[in-house]
Amino acid sequence: MQYLPEKDIREKVGPIVVPIARSVIGVVFGVVLSMVGIGIAWSLFLFFGFESIDVWKGLLFFGAGFGAGTGAFVAWLHLDQENGWVLLLTAAVVVGAGVVGSFGGFQFGEAQEVKCCAMPTVSPLYYTALGAAVVANVAGVVFAATRAFITKRTADLNPKRSALTVR
Repeated sequence: MQYLPEKDIREKVGPIVVPIARSVIGVVFGVVLSMVGIGIAWSLFLFFGFESIDVWKGLLFFGAGFGAGTGAFVAWLHLDQENGWVLLLTAAVVVGAGVVGSFGGFQFGEAQEVKCCAMPTVSPLYYTALGAAVVANVAGVVFAATRAFITKRTADLNPKRSALTVR
């Protein structure tokens, strides 16, 4: 009779815990860096003396989206397994999704109705940062899952090349 060792606990819970932890880290980094991006956008708006609300919104969406995309990129980064083109594509996808998410978050926050004579409790900037972070991380999850599926499929078709091979 042959003894089969039981899997290590890390091998059992790793596929569940790692994506959840990366998502939480990505959202936290995304919100923090999105707020930093909003602060930089506001500083640029004031420093260069722009007066148009459209310029402010453009800087706001790009700053929040770039910050949130950077947070998601750091959370879903695989330096040892990817080449430069895949990293560049990942960065483009999550930053683009962050910009789209910041626009959607701002639109949602701006549309919130405030009762008569009351002050809004949450600014549209909060929704801008949150929308950018969530959408950028959803894009990171989808991109990572697609990348893992394609890599596994390629490894299944070509057994000489493992999914964990450093390229």
